[in-house]
Amino acid sequence: MKRVMFFLAVFVVMGLMAGVGNVSAAPYPERAIEIIVPFGVGGGSDTAARAVGEGLKPLLKVPLVITNMPGGGATKGMLYVAQQPADGYEVLAITTSHLIDAVKPKTRSQLLRDFDPIMRIQWDTSAVTIAGDSKFKTLADLVEYGKKHPKMLKFAGTSPGGWSEIQTVAFFKGVGVDVTFVPFDSGAEIKAAIMGGHIHGAVEELAETLPLIEAGKLRSLAVIMEKRHPALPNVPCTAELGINYTHGLMRAWGVKKGTPPDRIKYLHDVIKKALDVPVYKKFVQDNHLYARPGYLGPEETRKYWDDEVKFFTEVLKNLGYVK
Repeated sequence: MKRVMFFLAVFVVMGLMAGVGNVSAAPYPERAIEIIVPFGVGGGSDTAARAVGEGLKPLLKVPLVITNMPGGGATKGMLYVAQQPADGYEVLAITTSHLIDAVKPKTRSQLLRDFDPIMRIQWDTSAVTIAGDSKFKTLADLVEYGKKHPKMLKFAGTSPGGWSEIQTVAFFKGVGVDVTFVPFDSGAEIKAAIMGGHIHGAVEELAETLPLIEAGKLRSLAVIMEKRHPALPNVPCTAELGINYTHGLMRAWGVKKGTPPDRIKYLHDVIKKALDVPVYKKFVQDNHLYARPGYLGPEETRKYWDDEVKFFTEVLKNLGYVK
């Protein structure tokens, strides 16, 4: 009898251990899913996450919670998710900032090593933008001046060593111009400086500049993408100008590495459905994200991340930020 009881106890313990070691065996989801936005309320990443979230809420069987966790250049929220169980209940809203951080980490967590992608959701478009009354009428005029006057072209951005500087310097390097990057604290200051003639321009996302372009106070010389943007049909794209450069700001969602594949698939499928909900489609339209597809599946997103990190590594080495 004692022998029987002993083996029963062993089987019970083994069963409990198996349940602990295999979170995918538990029903999922059975409690709230939390989206960690590693930026403050009201910014682009926050509004994008909330637009997806509004479409997602009716599709989930459990509550959806969106938590803003700014700090550390988007790494505070990334580190928080990396420290949680790999069970699919904490999802990180990922941006290009995290890919850049993978080159020069500011925290113990690293995107490529510690996270699995659910999907890329958005792929934004930048434009080379100058003052509406600038003497430069075409990109060729601007490039010609820049080649004749190295370092004299002054283009602004908000993140030294980050996306703004990388996009600006890499674009101009591609057209053979040595540009001077001028950092500002905000996009509003950049626009004022351009219109005031203090700097020549900026390489910025269209959602940030389009109202002033339509008002004639700013002017775009080229959109950085494979085709013309419908919002600026008279502005050439880099591809038609013979410039092999189409990089853009991206947003994606991911989970801690080791999350069970069936849970990643569940999240992927339900989020993809949310992208077809009217509230999210309106967000895409209002922010001019419709010009090229943002969606990539998990495997394609992983490849995109890998390729972008390699590109950022090269640019940041040339700028002296990394060895």
